[in-house]
Amino acid sequence: MSNVNESSYLNTSNTPSSAEVLPDSGPLSPTIKAELQRVKGFETKGDTSVQEQNLALKFSSKELLKVTVNALHVNDYLHYVFGDLLGVSYVLGDELAVAEDTITLSLQELISKRRLFTLSESVLESKGIKIRYNNDVYYIYSDKSGSQGNIAYGFGSRIEDVPDTTADIMQMVPFKFGMQSQISMVLQSVAQIQVIPMIQQNAFLLRGKRNEIIKALQFVKLVDRPSLSSRTIGIYKAVFVSVDEVTDKLPKILEQEGITVANGNAKDKAVSLISLNRTGSVVIFAPNEVILERIMLWVKTIDQPVSGDEKQYYVYQPEFSRATDLGHSLSSLIGSSSGLSNTSSARTEEVNSSSDGSRSSQGVSASNKELKMVVDERANSIIFHSTGQAYKKLLPLIKRLDVSPKQVVLEVLIAEVTLTDEFKQGVEFALSNKDSATSTGFYNLAFKNGLTYTLSGLDGKYAVSLLETNKKSNIVSRPTLAVRDGVTAKINIGDSIPIVGEIVTDPVNGSRTSTEYRRTGLDLEVTPTVNAQGVIIMNIVQKFSNQIPGDSTTAGNPTILERNIATEVIAGNGQTILLGGMISENNTDNDNNVPFFSSIPILGNLFKGVDDSTSKTELVVLVTPRIIESTVEWQPLYQGFKSRLTELNLGN
Repeated sequence: MSNVNESSYLNTSNTPSSAEVLPDSGPLSPTIKAELQRVKGFETKGDTSVQEQNLALKFSSKELLKVTVNALHVNDYLHYVFGDLLGVSYVLGDELAVAEDTITLSLQELISKRRLFTLSESVLESKGIKIRYNNDVYYIYSDKSGSQGNIAYGFGSRIEDVPDTTADIMQMVPFKFGMQSQISMVLQSVAQIQVIPMIQQNAFLLRGKRNEIIKALQFVKLVDRPSLSSRTIGIYKAVFVSVDEVTDKLPKILEQEGITVANGNAKDKAVSLISLNRTGSVVIFAPNEVILERIMLWVKTIDQPVSGDEKQYYVYQPEFSRATDLGHSLSSLIGSSSGLSNTSSARTEEVNSSSDGSRSSQGVSASNKELKMVVDERANSIIFHSTGQAYKKLLPLIKRLDVSPKQVVLEVLIAEVTLTDEFKQGVEFALSNKDSATSTGFYNLAFKNGLTYTLSGLDGKYAVSLLETNKKSNIVSRPTLAVRDGVTAKINIGDSIPIVGEIVTDPVNGSRTSTEYRRTGLDLEVTPTVNAQGVIIMNIVQKFSNQIPGDSTTAGNPTILERNIATEVIAGNGQTILLGGMISENNTDNDNNVPFFSSIPILGNLFKGVDDSTSKTELVVLVTPRIIESTVEWQPLYQGFKSRLTELNLGN
């Protein structure tokens, strides 16, 4: 039994929304909401008002005059009108002094200066007298030879592009949206001009008076627009069926409703469809929003999974994340898998190998009795082989997981502080006893180990400033790292120190000494994880080693001093984490004596001295994470980094 809707969607308001929608049973409801991306069309409104910016506009339309002229010679008329009435600067041609023509004006009402100039310009033009304006001076001359020898040239489609002259004008008018040569006859009926189509230049060449050229420009603005500018445009991405199936079935359905459809470039149809097979989308051009919504109703009906137990192949292309990451997330849910690992170290190794330009030969896949999934890393796609209903149930979860990963910029400062003066009891004690700084844990809870503190806002800036300016501090390194959420960032800075290795004594060849190399310097690993509330969990592993000159007890080999940190901390966006407590002590014993005299019993103490000194240093690490959610947030960080590189010229 079929349902028949007798009311037409064109005369009711309950149209496009009348599509059947399954009730939502939860956040992961199997209902798939078809998404239509709307595209803004070209503006259909144009400036069609006639703004004749001619010489008459230079005169007032409010100042009124009483004018009566009876058979004045042209020369006298010009002196009277331009000199006495209009009060402008003018230059008369010599030929006008002997002109025999006369002019009569009998106006019963008052007339404005603008109207007087317009009448005078028309009367003079009929007698072959031209008016040209330049630098606040009106040049008036006779042009009995015609307009062939006096032509002004202009280029452009704006009114201000037309030369301000009474002579004939040759104006080249370019088209923005393609030349329309068929309107040349219409232009000649709209204005008294000559029209010459210039096909190669995509322009018209107009010839005529300025006022007529302006009329033609207004008509060109009216018609120079895309032929589909009044259409509503949408892009629909097919989910369950191919693009070709949508473009094949949709026209048949719409034509039954009386809506003509064209697949391709056909301007005589109401609706046009363009297939984008590469992206799996269809571009829809409709005459209005109502028709577009009606098309969406039928598109959603066509784009449905096949019912029954028949399995098909579906390809999902992530919009924001990597297909491999989605494959890792879905593998445990789907079932048995291969080529997958849930450990963070395995993911880190995958990131490192991909950064070196190599990919793991072991593919990512998972399967169960209803569905099989394979990740195509080359195309960044996930291929599913399942029934339509199984894929439909899984698709909302995939879309929820397909989100743009956040990035974290880590600003790290590593300093070695000599524990004297204000630092004599440790860096943390010095910071916590300053009025402008408070050392507390995250959410005002102190950490149990007493070595990790979170400094908020100005406190973090104060700690960095104190370590940078204090003479007892040695800034070992200050790297800045950008890393994706959940990925380990590494930085290694140091040297390889040669040390004496194995010494082999051979009676024949003599002794042979091998040299080994020990790496010293800074090794830092940070793995940030950003949760939904913007809180950053950081797994930090930091190793710092430096050499101390050796003595006779070490056979001249340097002593390697190592200090390591491995911890997991929590910080908010922009908060500074302080890692401290790694204190080393260096004891030095120096005996100074005078030979022979220092060995005299009792009195020898006067000739010798003992200088014992002890120095303590503390290694502190300050880490400030900042979340980057959009490309706009990079600019302030770039400017801050650029300001520190005073000797390096960076482009904008």
